[in-house]
Amino acid sequence: MKTLLVIFSLLVFSACNFFYKDNGRPGYSKTKKEALANGSPVSIYVPNKFSFPLLDGTTLLIDTAWTEMSFSYHNGQRVINADYGYHLSIPFIKKNIDSFTFTFSLADKTNEMFTNGLYDSLCQLCPTELHDEMKVLIEQKDPDTSKGWTHPIIKDTITFKRFK
Repeated sequence: MKTLLVIFSLLVFSACNFFYKDNGRPGYSKTKKEALANGSPVSIYVPNKFSFPLLDGTTLLIDTAWTEMSFSYHNGQRVINADYGYHLSIPFIKKNIDSFTFTFSLADKTNEMFTNGLYDSLCQLCPTELHDEMKVLIEQKDPDTSKGWTHPIIKDTITFKRFK
């Protein structure tokens, strides 16, 4: 009987894990529209510049950024929780998305909850607090192959101002 109870418990646990495999997984919205639809308070941040020449000869274009509270999933539902900071989402366009030659980072490292995530056309920075002005660095891979990402070059600083 005890063996059957153990087997039953394992089956129930496995089934729950199968159906709710995303429990605890952090999430992010891919667009401003998605962030607004998901119920998180959203702030819009306008950059002081939109175009940046990169060391590889291409141009990086950025758009207006947005923020939302951090969230994770529980039983398939979003759980919004500012204890884990915020997402500052910066959409960008780069000519060659397959080359990893740049990244963004918060200038104020004391305001960084997690490291950033860089996707094909979106960067996610994770500040612990939101300010009316957020400074973001564009760091580029050093073209000197002996240095590369071990000695990134800070190419520019973008100032994002909260749109009111």
